[in-house]
Amino acid sequence: MNINKNLILTGIFSLSMAINPFMVGAVEEKDIAELEKQLISVETQLLEPELRLDKLQQDRSKYDGASGWFQGSKKKALDSEIEKSEALVNQKYSEMKSTAQQVQKMVFEVAHAFEKQGQYEKAIEYYLKVENRTDEIRSRVASCYKAKTDYQQAIKWLLEMSRTDNNLLEVVDCYKLDGSMREAVYWLFEILAPWSENSAELTALKLIEEYNYPQRPNDYPDFFKRLSDVYLTKATTVYDSNFLQASKDYRKAVELLAGDMNEKPQLVSFAILDRHQNDYRGALEMLERQREAAERNFEDRVRSARDNIDTAEDRLRRARHDAERDYENRLRNAEQSVKRSQDRLNELKKVTTTPAEEIARAQQSLDNANRDLQHIRNNRESIIRDYLRPYERDVRSARDDYDQLLSNRTQIIENYIAPYKRKVAEAKRSLDRIKAMHDANFNN
Repeated sequence: MNINKNLILTGIFSLSMAINPFMVGAVEEKDIAELEKQLISVETQLLEPELRLDKLQQDRSKYDGASGWFQGSKKKALDSEIEKSEALVNQKYSEMKSTAQQVQKMVFEVAHAFEKQGQYEKAIEYYLKVENRTDEIRSRVASCYKAKTDYQQAIKWLLEMSRTDNNLLEVVDCYKLDGSMREAVYWLFEILAPWSENSAELTALKLIEEYNYPQRPNDYPDFFKRLSDVYLTKATTVYDSNFLQASKDYRKAVELLAGDMNEKPQLVSFAILDRHQNDYRGALEMLERQREAAERNFEDRVRSARDNIDTAEDRLRRARHDAERDYENRLRNAEQSVKRSQDRLNELKKVTTTPAEEIARAQQSLDNANRDLQHIRNNRESIIRDYLRPYERDVRSARDDYDQLLSNRTQIIENYIAPYKRKVAEAKRSLDRIKAMHDANFNN
């Protein structure tokens, strides 16, 4: 059992600092040296049971195999000692595991205390001693780096966390504080797509228009188009639950494009409506093409199923010839077995000194061979039928598959075109919503 020296040392530090928070950061090199001596002593105590177990297992291995045949009492004694030592080692390991968990908790508490005191370097040092780097730990480390204005390091740790919108808002803020507006806007767009109507997205939507800087037109020449699309998505998302808000978002989307294009909002709205009409017509055309493709696909499957029947029937025809040959071989082998048994019996009877038991066994062998031969002669049809049974089963299975395919024609075609029907329905629903919002804003 290998003991993590640093882990125990950290635990001792943490324990002393947790007991006396006024001593945090006051440990000197001589204190560390003294604690290392204590650590060596603790390690020795914990390793002793395992070292004893290793020795016992080595001694026990000497009695494996032939060398231990007459050493039963010694083996039992060693087995008993090994069992006791294993129980002690397991107990110590369990204690170490429990202690390690307590130590890790203490390390985190010490790090958090440093952070609260504004000693961010020390806080980071202790956060990094926590072995299980959860998002909570990464978040605290990032927070410390951010507090000491090392924004690039803060971003590094934030991006190692789960990519939630709230975490990405922190990334955005660090980039802004660092003066990297291009990256800040990039991550705002990452938060906004796809739209799912959460509070972080609402914050990002507010910030993205506030983050105006001189180079933005060069960095994002399609800025207003992308932002307009976000508002369009938002509008269609809230349409059913809040039509008034959806109409406002739609107007916002139109005005963003109109301002960027220097065009009248009503004309831009007509262009958006026309685009959605084209999307709907395109979805309908794609559905019709896929209906034809579905028919072709079904016919291909029918031909393949028919081919499978033909193949199975061809194998059955060949199997009928093979079955006849197989039966003739079995009959010939049975006849030869009878002849060999008869010859053997005749030879034994010629020798006057042959024991009666051996003659009886030879007679029994001949009787068995005759029974086998008679069985084969009397059951020709059933033997051939057994040979053909798997081939006949394959033919029935192929025919069943073919019949099932024909009976499920409508469902098979519907399953094929189902995704395209959904796209048509989505395009139609989107068109209806856009038209309603267009009418509410620009068709009065």
